[in-house]
Amino acid sequence: MAQKTRTYHRFLRSCCLCPLSCEQQIICYLYSMKNVSFQQWMVLVIATLLFSACKYSEEPTVYKGKDVEIAYPSYLSEAEGVYPMKNALVQAKNDYRDVYFILVDHGMKPGDNGFELMFDSITTQLKRNLREVKIEKPDTMFVTANQLKVKEARFSGILSSEKQDHRFLFLIDVFETPEGHIYQTAGWLFRHKQHLWLEDLKTAAYSLKKSSPSAEQ
Repeated sequence: MAQKTRTYHRFLRSCCLCPLSCEQQIICYLYSMKNVSFQQWMVLVIATLLFSACKYSEEPTVYKGKDVEIAYPSYLSEAEGVYPMKNALVQAKNDYRDVYFILVDHGMKPGDNGFELMFDSITTQLKRNLREVKIEKPDTMFVTANQLKVKEARFSGILSSEKQDHRFLFLIDVFETPEGHIYQTAGWLFRHKQHLWLEDLKTAAYSLKKSSPSAEQ
């Protein structure tokens, strides 16, 4: 019985980590029941098929500020302390999935080379807080569908307080508006979980755009 309980708790945590959480929670419920019948397990199979689309059925959370707006996954909850500075417009996380996302306002670029200098400063400072930094993808510069200039870095590293197997992957995007305003998004998650949620973080970052006139801060 004790072994079954331990197995159940491990599986229960996987419900929070796996993107197919709806159907796995049904599995958790039935698994916790005693004397589960064959008919109940058949119901489980059917329910799994019915709920398989629940991963992306939720609408994203939208932040609308005075100057910009952005949409990020609804499984990320607003939370303080994700980013230590006061210029964060969005701080969101999911502790169960270990996924984090921020939007930061860096103000106007300082001079003609301010965009590049800001990008270098942000990425260099972050890398200093990591061990065994690995470049996952060369830095790239492009223009988003919302006509914002962006430079992106993707690297991984181990936070000083984490063990060897806790390597995080960081997606850093620094944006410049036509007026020269600098914004930064950062998303990070366990590197071995990137196949689950990295695309969500990329979609969130690239959704940044100038607010419509009716948007309120």
